[in-house]
Amino acid sequence: VIINISRIKMTRLFIALTPTVDFNKEISSLKESQKALKYKNVQINWSNNNQHHVTVNFIGAMEPEQKEEMFNILDSRPPFKSLPIEINNLSYFPNENGQVLVANISLTPRLQKLYDQVEEVVARIGFGMALRSYKPHITLARFKEKNRPFSELLVLEEPISFACNSLDVYESSFKGGKTIHSLIKSYSLE
Repeated sequence: VIINISRIKMTRLFIALTPTVDFNKEISSLKESQKALKYKNVQINWSNNNQHHVTVNFIGAMEPEQKEEMFNILDSRPPFKSLPIEINNLSYFPNENGQVLVANISLTPRLQKLYDQVEEVVARIGFGMALRSYKPHITLARFKEKNRPFSELLVLEEPISFACNSLDVYESSFKGGKTIHSLIKSYSLE
């Protein structure tokens, strides 16, 4: 029996918290304010306003059977609890030399608990536990230049706080030079 491997579609998945409409407007407004601090003639790829999310676990390439098993586990577990999310500052990611601009999310005990619960689900389907610490954030922009593209980063007078109402599973794909995130399953937070 010959199996045509090219016909088997492995998808790149991640699990994330999706901002509410009002929270998303705040994030978009934050980006507009930061754009005013951009140096001229610097190329920046800003995240689409409808693609903001807080990644809880980037799983990566997954076989269809593993995806189905993950959905079965998530469907059969008690609901996740709703949790407040707070943006406390902007920074470069993963460190000061990074080429990604992010809004950093406070790692509260409740967010850490959600992260741990999702890690447990992902580990049950054969994906190893993360070896690095969780740094929750929302990606705002990416840039290729090694030089800083902004004269400064916005300083928030106070944290931006909202709740997220769902834990979502997304498929990540690359089309026309852009990364596209497609929602494939959503779990309401109670």
